[in-house]
Amino acid sequence: MKSFNFHIAVLAALASGGVSATPRLSTQSIIVNPAPTVLKVNVRTNRTTAGQANLGFAPGDHLEFYARVNQDAYVYLFNIDAQGQVTLLASNGLQAGGTFVKANTTQVFPKKGLASTFLLTLPQGGNQVLALASLMPLNLKHLTQVTAAQGQMTPVNVTGQEGLAQALSLVVHPLKPESWTTDTARYTISRRALNGLPAVDVKALKSEVSFNRGARLSEVYVVYADRLRAQGYKDVHATAGEREARGVFVRKGGQTHQVTLDVSQRAHTFFVKLTRQK
Repeated sequence: MKSFNFHIAVLAALASGGVSATPRLSTQSIIVNPAPTVLKVNVRTNRTTAGQANLGFAPGDHLEFYARVNQDAYVYLFNIDAQGQVTLLASNGLQAGGTFVKANTTQVFPKKGLASTFLLTLPQGGNQVLALASLMPLNLKHLTQVTAAQGQMTPVNVTGQEGLAQALSLVVHPLKPESWTTDTARYTISRRALNGLPAVDVKALKSEVSFNRGARLSEVYVVYADRLRAQGYKDVHATAGEREARGVFVRKGGQTHQVTLDVSQRAHTFFVKLTRQK
């Protein structure tokens, strides 16, 4: 498993009025604006406390992100998971085009009252969420992968902390040094081992299994989601209710392959269906 004790730094020099600024690393290991800024952003999870910087979540838990700024600003949230996949949190709260957040107010992802399905899309291990605040809206279209099944998250066309650092260094390069800033929060995804669940055939147009198991719906769902990720598929959309969950996964190669995973529960019986798009 890739360690998340890393440093993300801006790799390109910033210029303003012909004066360049040398990037610095912070003690929190994030992409850092080397110039002093009045603009500040803070990001945390719904479990962040002063004494615990890295908190754990399990399938079925409720995960929320809170972003707060001290000046009017556009805020962007990026999540880097344990496998290095980078996601721009979008649609429900913090938009792909950036959410305009008023000074001294807090923006929540997902919006209050909406289900927190982003947790179902994450593999086990350490995660880092990066908040980037800017006084001006940023153009991130070249970084994102827009799909027909877009939901709470938008996949980003880079991998890992270094890839994100390089990409964002180009995005912030034209800005005045004092006009942007960042913050980060860390959390961990844990799993309860569920061994021996029957397989579904990802190569078939439709494959279905049913079985009895003393487990939560979310726990069974992530087992099959993890199997798809192990075969190169990435989550692009997820929904979940009390008794059913659905995810859309895409794998790019010579051609794009899309599959839909449906998991439902009746008492202790689970029904799992995998459907491949023709």
